[in-house]
Amino acid sequence: MKDISLSLRSLAARKLASLLAVLLTAFGVMMALVVMQFTAAVQERLARDGSGIDIVVGAKGSPLQLVLSALYHADVPSGNIPYAEAQKWMQHPQVRAAYPLALGDNWRGFRIVGTTVDYARHYGAEVAEGRFWQKPFEAVAGADSGLTPGARFTGAHGLTEGGHHHDAHAYTVVGTLKPTGSVVDRLILTSLDSVLELHGQSLHAHHDDDDDGDGEGDEEHEHHDDAHAHGHVHSAADITAILIKTSGPIANINLPRSINQSSALIAANPALEMARLSAVFGVGTRTLGLISAFLIALAALGIFAGIAGSLENRQADLAVLRALGYTPLRLFRIVLYEGVFLAACGLALGLALGIGGYGLAVGHLPALAHGAAAGFQVSWAWLSAAVLFAGLLASALPALRAARTAPADMLSLR
Repeated sequence: MKDISLSLRSLAARKLASLLAVLLTAFGVMMALVVMQFTAAVQERLARDGSGIDIVVGAKGSPLQLVLSALYHADVPSGNIPYAEAQKWMQHPQVRAAYPLALGDNWRGFRIVGTTVDYARHYGAEVAEGRFWQKPFEAVAGADSGLTPGARFTGAHGLTEGGHHHDAHAYTVVGTLKPTGSVVDRLILTSLDSVLELHGQSLHAHHDDDDDGDGEGDEEHEHHDDAHAHGHVHSAADITAILIKTSGPIANINLPRSINQSSALIAANPALEMARLSAVFGVGTRTLGLISAFLIALAALGIFAGIAGSLENRQADLAVLRALGYTPLRLFRIVLYEGVFLAACGLALGLALGIGGYGLAVGHLPALAHGAAAGFQVSWAWLSAAVLFAGLLASALPALRAARTAPADMLSLR
């Protein structure tokens, strides 16, 4: 305990250099921690949102844009596809499950998605209050929307706030979903007919006998008949995309090729497109990681310089300690403690800043709230070990020099 006290007194004698070393270490740790947390949260979120979806089918354009818009709801779709054409592929023998999506409107930034109940169930969504929709213009709200059963709202054109409101057609919330930690939390779900009716279309304009497979065919057909009774003319239905779960790995290869070669549609592989996107973002992540490592290395260099420089003024003190019976090993430990203590203080401050900073970021980016970074990660332990080792290494050479202090020579010079 007395040795640690001597180390702390030595650090207190050079406050500015010690503070600089701690701050450099802290900033390096903070940057590394935020990068690790953000990367882990994004990767887990992408994996959860894309789970079980093998192919995304949509209008010709960028495959990455299609995946981002239809699967992750993070981009604007390139166009629509005929529902009649989409049905051919939804009923393909190599398709185990298919979820049609009709996009185009939002409420306060939350996308309104026309789909089937099976889409919500694919993500394990359960009703917290109320029920799923049973007829057009009934909606089920995701957990993040803040809507409650009985609320009425109108959608705005477009996928971001500020578009023209469809005041003539109001939705009624009939249910809310329990949090899933997936993309469904940020969506407002309704039937396909709700979105299509809003835009003057119908699933049954040219194929009244077709079954869309979502369990709502009878109600949608009745709504179509009622529309004709009131003199409304509907055009053939267009939807935005289809999310497909295939029958197996072979289908993952063959089905996209068939769609791309024999139709006006495009089939994108989410795993492949996200791997390409990760490769692009990985450059930035690695750059931030290198900057963090540089700051930590710079801090270690500062620790080394501070301790080594202080030894020039402490030779006599060390000689006195040797004369009082301190062994070389004990002097080695005293100096070594200084580097470890500076590294530990920087590590603690960096962890606090990193966790706090990420917490603030989550407040502005709710999509990260369910990420893996909410709790302790193994990578944190590796980071902590690396920082402490850097402090240990930085003080090792000065500590060796201190251990070799010859008391007789130094005291005779005095």
